[in-house]
Amino acid sequence: MVQKCRICGGDTSQTGLLYRCLLNSCKSVHWDKSAIKKLNLKKSKDSAKEILKEAGVPEYLKSTKSHYVYVLRLRGKKNYVYVGMTGLHPYERYLNHIRGYQSSRIAKAKATALITFEGPMEHKKAKIREPELAQELENSGYTVEGGH
Repeated sequence: MVQKCRICGGDTSQTGLLYRCLLNSCKSVHWDKSAIKKLNLKKSKDSAKEILKEAGVPEYLKSTKSHYVYVLRLRGKKNYVYVGMTGLHPYERYLNHIRGYQSSRIAKAKATALITFEGPMEHKKAKIREPELAQELENSGYTVEGGH
């Protein structure tokens, strides 16, 4: 079955269990959440690393600019999002939310897609940018979880 983008409805490409929107104006991603849940990855770092590798997610490289600020779409309300900060690649952080590993309860239960992310940037800049982005989204009419 062909998966459509959960944000814009456009075509996606699949690599492993990760779907990427093909539209340059969107570029969102989503994991095959049902397949991931069947694998029961909560405590298995090795299995999660294999999924990331199969999906072509870049490996974590420690550097001074290794942090990201990201936005997940949440189900339940229109314009409902979660804003977070991470030292991992945002695709990996999103996978961790899905599998319940060091996850926000709301993101684990309701995340449907990674809409966008900013970075990499220094940790200090990411700590400032996270609440700024949350506020910008709220000012634009979004209901925001996290980021404050």
